[in-house]
Amino acid sequence: RLCAFALERKIATAYVAMNFGNINDLLQLVFSFINAPLFATFLLGMFWARTTAHGAFWGLLGGIIACALHYLLTSVGLQPSGGLHTYYSDMARNFWGAIWAWTTCFVVTIGVSLVTTPRSAEDMKGLVWSLTPRVRDEGLAWYLRPSVLAVIVGAAALMINIYFW
Repeated sequence: RLCAFALERKIATAYVAMNFGNINDLLQLVFSFINAPLFATFLLGMFWARTTAHGAFWGLLGGIIACALHYLLTSVGLQPSGGLHTYYSDMARNFWGAIWAWTTCFVVTIGVSLVTTPRSAEDMKGLVWSLTPRVRDEGLAWYLRPSVLAVIVGAAALMINIYFW
């Protein structure tokens, strides 16, 4: 029974994908709906201690709705076809949809968080960057220091890029 459900989902996805020029356009559309507002929520949640759960929920919902409205009100093609704006490619449309979703989520999350009761600073320790105690790595061996390892990995990546250029 579970296998039949998985097969039905694959068939339904194939029919949806037929309406796009390539699978990447469909994936980017899904990412603009989901990942862009989720990214705004994570940023606010990690770096602003005032963010609330209600703000995050309504921000995510607002971002998804903003992306859906952008998708429904715009079109793609070389000739204008009745939308409020016509993009020359699906990728451009998805990119701007993600911008609208991210911005809407960011603004709505801040607005709702400002009018709802925040959690105490004690509850947020270890979750928000500004309330997390900093670990000092002085006195540790060089191979236990993240900053030294980051420089080594960055230098190695740069050398590999130069070598294979």
